[in-house]
Amino acid sequence: MLNKRIIFALLYCDGFFYLSRNFRLQKVGDIDWLINNFGFGDTCHFIDELVCILVKKKPTQEDKKKFLENIEKLRKKIFIPITIGGGISSIDDVENYFLNGADKILINSKIYDSELMFKTAELWGEQSISIMIDYQAINNNEDYNIFTESGTKSLMTLSNFKDNILPKIPYGELILNSIDKDGNGTGLDLEIMKNFNNKIKSPILLMGGAGKPEHILEGLKIKNVSGVLTANLFNFLGSGLEIARKKSIDNGISLANFEKSIRL
Repeated sequence: MLNKRIIFALLYCDGFFYLSRNFRLQKVGDIDWLINNFGFGDTCHFIDELVCILVKKKPTQEDKKKFLENIEKLRKKIFIPITIGGGISSIDDVENYFLNGADKILINSKIYDSELMFKTAELWGEQSISIMIDYQAINNNEDYNIFTESGTKSLMTLSNFKDNILPKIPYGELILNSIDKDGNGTGLDLEIMKNFNNKIKSPILLMGGAGKPEHILEGLKIKNVSGVLTANLFNFLGSGLEIARKKSIDNGISLANFEKSIRL
């Protein structure tokens, strides 16, 4: 059985890292702040992967260059797989992200560009593609709307996406990112998983709402959830991620055990 994963996501724009709440961004610090004050190298001892997302709308090539330069500084501090996404508009962007250290790339708005998706899979393999959908509940959770362009453009319903898009594109894993839960720290949207079953063979990950270690554990307990992402910097300062990992392992979750003891 494959291990489940705890994944940290960093949101980047114009030289700074951000918190997000319902897709509204709050600046928190630059790369030096992240490394020196957040203790980033130590924090990454307790996660399985790191996701770095360029969240600027319509970034230029210069924006992408500066983004990758910052990611390179982080890569010197950590030794875990990195997924890089945001700002991907062409196969050249995909190649550039891989050349600059990405183990996987994250695709959101360009999921619907079949030429880009299949070319990426042909060159780097389906397993190298993480796709993320940003969604919001409608009709009392009877269905969900999927948004693109940083949550500003409503595209289609989740049921439409599942039936007409997902079966036709190559990808390695699916990240479900809740706009309603984003940054509120009240817990993951576990109800979304009722819309997915064993027919979807690729890993499914949840994002949005994890504000304490127990929330991560709740998500990982769900059979079809392969991992949980959190982008909440402040709620996981100090030993939060370490505690989340220990609690999950103690509760029988199949996580890689890094064997560093802590006191709860």
